Amino acid sequence: MSLLRTHARVSVGAPSLVHVETATHAYEVANLSVGGALLTAGPILPEETEVGLEILVTPAEPIRVRGRVCRHHGLPAGQVGLGIEFIGVTADAEARITSAVLDAFRALGARVLGQVRSEMQRRGVTDVALVAEELHRMKDEQARTQLFAHDLFTEQGSNAVATIVSGATGEKRECIVWSLNLYLGLNREPRVIARAQEALARFGTGCGTSAPSGGLSSLHHQIEPEVARMVGKPAVLLFSTGYSANLGALSALPGPKDLLLIDREAHASMFDGARLSGRKWVTFRHNDVEDLTAKLAQYGPNHENVFVAVESAYSMSGDLAPLREIAALKKDFRFFLYVDEAHTFGFYGENGGGYCREQGVTDQVDFIMSTFSKATASIGGFIACEAKYRTLLQISSSAYIFQACLTPPDAAAILASLEEIRDNPSHAALLHDNNRYMRARLVQEGFDLGTSQSPVIPVFVPDLEKLYRLCANLYLEGIFSVPIVYPAVGVNEGRIRFIVNAHHTRGQIDRTVAALAGHARALGVIQGANPAQRHSPSAPQRFAP
Repeated sequence: MSLLRTHARVSVGAPSLVHVETATHAYEVANLSVGGALLTAGPILPEETEVGLEILVTPAEPIRVRGRVCRHHGLPAGQVGLGIEFIGVTADAEARITSAVLDAFRALGARVLGQVRSEMQRRGVTDVALVAEELHRMKDEQARTQLFAHDLFTEQGSNAVATIVSGATGEKRECIVWSLNLYLGLNREPRVIARAQEALARFGTGCGTSAPSGGLSSLHHQIEPEVARMVGKPAVLLFSTGYSANLGALSALPGPKDLLLIDREAHASMFDGARLSGRKWVTFRHNDVEDLTAKLAQYGPNHENVFVAVESAYSMSGDLAPLREIAALKKDFRFFLYVDEAHTFGFYGENGGGYCREQGVTDQVDFIMSTFSKATASIGGFIACEAKYRTLLQISSSAYIFQACLTPPDAAAILASLEEIRDNPSHAALLHDNNRYMRARLVQEGFDLGTSQSPVIPVFVPDLEKLYRLCANLYLEGIFSVPIVYPAVGVNEGRIRFIVNAHHTRGQIDRTVAALAGHARALGVIQGANPAQRHSPSAPQRFAP
């Protein structure tokens, strides 16, 4: 049974008895998951102490589990909580903890909707209509309490500041927006808009078919050599979206005797491509070159071709891949290296050529993928590679063969964005300045940013109840981002992402960090009083706060 292993912690407020050898102590269960619990309001026990627990969610029928003290947690007012890792949980205890946690989520109105179908299947409910009805009911509940973000949209398009509308309630709120990947803000650049308008008048609204059926125009054919020049590869193949580029390439490249090794935190589209290929695929630990080396040694000799697939910058954790170390493995192992540059193309490397170029590993990377929906503010994707592999994808990738081409106005916006990136490096410079400034402010306030470095800044909040409340409170103050939970991230890895762009101002960053810190302290996500304002005065910016 796997449902609650994917849940973050949730507050249940139940009493618990803890048995240690001949003594019994009373505690409060502050947080609970199938993996363990946080106990408060009781004596401090040494780490590694093995204990027996009776969790009194229902006093008449306590849940009995064994565990060990794995950590001491600092709590407000100088208190200390015991982090307990459960050991050998029985199927009955797991089912009862599952039920207790789900009841807590239901009371909170903050259940993870993506897990509801699995929960209902576990209970024997598989009727599609009943599942859909329960999901719809939960969505309405969460919308009324500001906890549902799936149907929020911008009234007049994306920008650093926008009017956010709730599709469930119709409520509108002016917000600083932190959930968009428009890193350079080129969707609002006059040159880009003008070129898209010109293309609309000249080429019309759509292509009408896929590339093999004549859907490409002269605009599309201008994109490919320009991207090839930027990233330093001989050839480029366009796809209609970044998702379909990963899906189409990784489903088509491997043959029947081949293997895919994929970083555990890679994009969902990469895993979907691996599944669609029907070939064997194995994950390796995130950014762990040692684990990748071990798996290359273990699996490589048994497969004709091996493809190692990574991202240059990871979309959920914001950290950068050790590309030089991974590429260096080619000295000892034979494999194709596939790098997804969705979150680095356009603002890393010379003239925006990407992180592979910045790291000097372009020649060791066989396939460079990216999207046009982020730095280039349009839609579409590409694979850059040798010409022979471009031909292989043209004739074997269903996502290329059978999907209609991106529209001419989209193609024109891409071309104009590529020119803007080449001609005006100030966009990327301002983005990186904002990234450094916001990171410094968040660290100053005591936030955990993990190992992130890119303009994707995750603030980790593993307590799911607090995560949802924090996002809701920020939204009510006019600061919009969304909670990131399973299945986008793993067990107890909930977070809010703040995606910085070149159009965010220092004033917007300061306002966001101040509000985030205030609510985070109130919820116990970070500790301590507000620090003195030690940061330097904001430098003049292009855009007013």
